[in-house]
Amino acid sequence: MHLPRPTHWRAFASAHYRPFQAIAVGQAFTASYASDALFVPLLVWLGAPPALVVVVGAVPIGGAALQAFAPQILRRLEGDLRGLTLVLAVAEVRGFVLAAIVAGVAAGAVDQLQGIALISVTVAIGQTAGVLSGSNIALWTAVVLPDAERRLVGPRMGALTMALSTALLLPAGFILDAGTRAIGPWAYVAFFLFGGMASTLTPWAVARLPRPGRVLVARETAGGAEMPPEFRRFTDVSVIASFGQGLLPALSLYALSVLGMSAGFAVALSGVAAAGALAGSLAAGSFLFGGSSSRVLRASFLVRAVAAACCVAAIPANPLAPAFLLVGSALFNGAGNAGALATNERLYRLAPAQARVHCQSRFVGATAAAAGTGAVVCATALTLAPPLAWAVYTALYAGSAISRTIATFRTEVSASWTSPSSPPAETSIPRNGTG
Repeated sequence: MHLPRPTHWRAFASAHYRPFQAIAVGQAFTASYASDALFVPLLVWLGAPPALVVVVGAVPIGGAALQAFAPQILRRLEGDLRGLTLVLAVAEVRGFVLAAIVAGVAAGAVDQLQGIALISVTVAIGQTAGVLSGSNIALWTAVVLPDAERRLVGPRMGALTMALSTALLLPAGFILDAGTRAIGPWAYVAFFLFGGMASTLTPWAVARLPRPGRVLVARETAGGAEMPPEFRRFTDVSVIASFGQGLLPALSLYALSVLGMSAGFAVALSGVAAAGALAGSLAAGSFLFGGSSSRVLRASFLVRAVAAACCVAAIPANPLAPAFLLVGSALFNGAGNAGALATNERLYRLAPAQARVHCQSRFVGATAAAAGTGAVVCATALTLAPPLAWAVYTALYAGSAISRTIATFRTEVSASWTSPSSPPAETSIPRNGTG
């Protein structure tokens, strides 16, 4: 059954989905005030080299490869997906830890080198746990909800998160610039504390999700015979694209280190990224309810290649370089969010119902490892590059564009935009909170 878009949102707004709504709100505060939007300018301000900033930001992406061990972990925990996810969700409140570290730096109790090290470790561990928590929440959603409800809830959670992130980040850039001029690093402390308090919504709401029961995972058969060939090809293409994702230095890092922009501009850049992600989520979320996930995915690769080309054009000699970065950021995140939704939908359409945990863990592990490899290449290139070597950044952006272009041509698509690949059986959606 295909419902009109307003009906989708009215259904999602029901009390039946209140925990999912709360998770989305909590994740928005974590993404805005305890992630790269703030830690990148903070580390640069403290004097961290660009290569270290890239590594710190990439550790959570590569660390998501640990999801490949989800079947073994769940077997060891006797299928306790709920307990595992609750433990990981505690990492969403890492803003409190970051606030304490920066307060120590501001008070002179922690020197800048120690501050860089402590912030780096907190971000690396906290965001890795957060990424794994997000993957488990997606799996949890697939376990407790029928497919039609899953396709309703997932995209709208993402859209809600992005809408709130946009509202939080766009003014934060101006506030941060004014705040650092007035009270120095204490401005970061205030943001981290506020983010930490609001982020407590996430573990609170995870504890109130419908219980998934014991998610018992059978041992994989020899040679992984239950993995369909089309799923393997889908994974291979995603690995190519993920390597290109890892090649990307943070746009805010380029803006700060090469273009000499302010910390406020870097945060505003993240706000524009969130706005782009919101647009991508809204556009793809409703379409994917019955449309072709493979065609959306291929289109997202193409748009991300264009976004990388915009970043290539943002050379210091170009007076429009900041504008090109803003456009690139919006396109990257708009297409990236649409692509993530399409990827998640395609994964569950191609994966056999009895092998979803195996398929998801294998897919996340392979793509995360590819992204981590790309990040190592990126960090190595920046380490070997001379200071302000914009040419190295440009080469990395170009490499990412090439990767996404290859993925565009290698993606297998359905017969038309309105014919989903391997669609699951439709079920009705509860609209009154009683389903």
